[in-house]
Amino acid sequence: MTGATRESGLLQGAATLAAALFTLGRSYRRFDWSTAEDERHTARTADGWNLALYRYRAAGRPRPFPVICSHGMAGSRFIFDLHPRYSLARYLARHGFDTWLVDLRGRGDSWPDGGNARSLQWNFDDFVERDLPAVVGRTCEINGATQTFWIGMEMSGQALYAAAIAGTATAIRAAVTCGSPVLTPPTALVPGVTSAPKARRRGRVPFGAGSRLAGPILAYLGARVLESSFRACNSDPLVVARYMRNGIPDEATDLVDQFALWVRERTMCSRDGSVVYSERLDEVRLPLLVMAAARDLQRPAEAVREAFDACGSSDKTFLRAGVAGGFSVDFGHDDLLAGLAAPAEVFSRIADWLVARCEPR
Repeated sequence: MTGATRESGLLQGAATLAAALFTLGRSYRRFDWSTAEDERHTARTADGWNLALYRYRAAGRPRPFPVICSHGMAGSRFIFDLHPRYSLARYLARHGFDTWLVDLRGRGDSWPDGGNARSLQWNFDDFVERDLPAVVGRTCEINGATQTFWIGMEMSGQALYAAAIAGTATAIRAAVTCGSPVLTPPTALVPGVTSAPKARRRGRVPFGAGSRLAGPILAYLGARVLESSFRACNSDPLVVARYMRNGIPDEATDLVDQFALWVRERTMCSRDGSVVYSERLDEVRLPLLVMAAARDLQRPAEAVREAFDACGSSDKTFLRAGVAGGFSVDFGHDDLLAGLAAPAEVFSRIADWLVARCEPR
């Protein structure tokens, strides 16, 4: 092969690679997504973090109490607004609720004044003791209400239970938890804890990089590896691709390791072990709607039911989102809140339950 021929081949290969990358880049741009909030606000925590809040104003005459929606581990506000058709945030706003999404510390725009420094760590205790009360307080301040509703996905439902025990949830009128056990079995497929990714890099578990690149492709392939998050039979691949592309942050090693300890030792406790929340669930007395997805591979429905049974509330309702419970499909972990059947079968039940708890008591 002559030098000219070899050079020509290299140039052709480079051109082909460049064209492929250009096409891939154009394809990926369709998965870029921004939530459709009306306003953005910030809640300042006692330890100096600025938590991003996203407000969806109520349509028509607003109901008396706002709703705060909070995400799971390695999650973000995007789970509540990935598509106009499959958006719990927009659904609740249309039904008269002043609806607020939050990104808890360590994701999106939720950082202290210095920004996202790699030296920063956070754990479950921070959410319970600092983030939750700051978010609730700021929401009440802007809305003018004295109480709020709380919708907690997975980890944020667990934070609600812990805050009710710790006394940092006093302004929460009632709560909905979605896929929120207290004791998670070791057989559950919890990303970063019992399943991949297991890597650690500069104080973070790198959930985001892989999901941003491979996630959209896997979504359109209906890959089984995503079944622990979104069931293909109940998911629009565009919604899944958007979440994988935009909604999954890296997570602090301190937080992931705390969850791993809970699974390993069959407990749920503060970081120093002084408060064992799993032994004090009878102190959770506020009204509860506890939802479990029948095919949740991350947070099994049976474990969620155990938490429900242990809670001390006299006003509590358990819903298992599956065919046996009157639903059209056995829901999975994330499609419980963003799946094809979620608006008609999940959102409507949540809204009806909240409306009933707006009445004086």
